[in-house]
Amino acid sequence: MTLSPAAYDYLLTLADDEHMIGARHTAWIGMGPFLEEDLAFCSIAQDELGHAIALYRLITGDESLTGVEVDTLALARPHDDYRSSWLCEWPTDDWASALIRHWLYDLAEQLRWQNLASSSVAEAAALLPGIEREEAFHRQHATSLLDRVLAVSGPTDARAKLNAALAELAPVADSLWVAPMLEAEAIAEGVAALTFAELGVRWHTTVTAELARLGLDAAFERSGQSDRTSRSSHFAALHTDLNAVRVEDPSAVW
Repeated sequence: MTLSPAAYDYLLTLADDEHMIGARHTAWIGMGPFLEEDLAFCSIAQDELGHAIALYRLITGDESLTGVEVDTLALARPHDDYRSSWLCEWPTDDWASALIRHWLYDLAEQLRWQNLASSSVAEAAALLPGIEREEAFHRQHATSLLDRVLAVSGPTDARAKLNAALAELAPVADSLWVAPMLEAEAIAEGVAALTFAELGVRWHTTVTAELARLGLDAAFERSGQSDRTSRSSHFAALHTDLNAVRVEDPSAVW
């Protein structure tokens, strides 16, 4: 299968977001507030990285066990060849921020994956049944945990911490909806049905309603990310971390 430049760029955008969010989630494995969350975040991180690998394999056509082409695409590109959003690149140094980012991202994922349901790239559409089952768990986990945290009274003010996390992430949350570079061509080719701008409006509606239900507050601002080739200030350190094993052992496979 040979992808058009627009299809390649569109799917690479999704793959890089999955890769970076999965990598960021792994930082919380063994560091969660209790064992249940260690296990849940381990599972969610593994799912997101698996989705990235599936997309990288589709893009490269590399189905081999060694995955050399997948590794090269995932790890060995110049920084401005990546297409990830700033929200996915952002570090979350406290649990409240990790939870809020997880929740915001997976509400977006529901829309982005469903947007491929009738894709002209049949291999991409074929990924949906398995991925959507996993994404449904991600959304249920994030929402139910927010409900539980806010329902429990204790010595810490969970609501204040979650609102602080929202204030921290709101300025970069809209980076999820910075369009793929060749989005217009991809839509014309039938790769996806709706633009990221249209999906973003639906996401904002859902997020705003859920925040009101939860009694949380956020003032979302326009993302500072100008386009998908623009990297956040945190990307270089993340990319170095991702390549640590390859630097030590160039024969290692992701």
